[in-house]
Amino acid sequence: MAKKKSNNFINVFKIFFSSIHTYFLYLDQLCKFLLFPILGQIIPIILIFILSYFFTTNFDNLKDSCSFFENEKNLFTIFIIILVPLFIVLIKAIFDYIIAFSSLNILFYTNSNKKTAKKIDFSANNNVVKRKLFNYIILLFLVTILFIIPPFIFLAPIIGIFLSLSFQVFALEGDVSATKSIKRSIEMIKSNFIPTFILLLLCFAITYMFLPSLFIWTCEKISIYYFILNSSEKFANILPLENLISQINNFGVLSEPLKEFLSPMSIARYLTEGTLSYIIICFTLPFRCCCFTQLYKIYDSDKIKENSKETDEIVRRACTKKGKN
Repeated sequence: MAKKKSNNFINVFKIFFSSIHTYFLYLDQLCKFLLFPILGQIIPIILIFILSYFFTTNFDNLKDSCSFFENEKNLFTIFIIILVPLFIVLIKAIFDYIIAFSSLNILFYTNSNKKTAKKIDFSANNNVVKRKLFNYIILLFLVTILFIIPPFIFLAPIIGIFLSLSFQVFALEGDVSATKSIKRSIEMIKSNFIPTFILLLLCFAITYMFLPSLFIWTCEKISIYYFILNSSEKFANILPLENLISQINNFGVLSEPLKEFLSPMSIARYLTEGTLSYIIICFTLPFRCCCFTQLYKIYDSDKIKENSKETDEIVRRACTKKGKN
């Protein structure tokens, strides 16, 4: 038993480094595939912020510029009409990213540990998930619920480990239901908890902490960070923060740290760093999918071997019993 745990521990690091190789092997194709799902979320939100800022700061001028805009309802109607296409693009991009969250597992199930890259049919992988869209929505709903409702919210890190193979099971095991995907993930991980935790920790440290911090630092050095920060601060300045602070202060709960957090500069810094981090986290989604798809393959093969041994044992006992008779 000790040998198996040791092998799983070693396999975790093999998976991690082989996934880095696979990720860079297909990097150009993956970036093209994820370009719309990621930028289709970022750009519409930025444009919505810009339009909101322009609309708020030029409201009176717009009313005076045209008799049609003297009626505030007409002005708001035009503003909403302009925003509708942006929201449509945003929703489409979010949908495509959610589909990619599972379809990438199908891709890496057959294309990991390759020495040379081949052309990938991303649409075929997406269609596999879309054919099971109803069950997929249920799976997303159940996973989300388990993370946000008490008392599960206090066990979110543990729950995250046990559910880390749910999307691999869903994508790779045919017409499996949402609940069965979760159960299968729990079954595979409960006897392999520590190796799964180590891989999850490595992925989190690299793709959620180190790379986003490195990207933010790089943007600071080339001044992109400060351009976004200044733009975000202009938007934060039009927010009714003083009214919010006074309302909170009426309850006697406003502390200096909270007051500092609600300042325009703090909100601008949060928006800037959050946006830059989100871009890197999204573009490294394939790496995380590759890691856990390979982990699934190891655990799944262990299950197959275990079932095969049980079958062989049953046959052996039956033959022994028949020989005695």
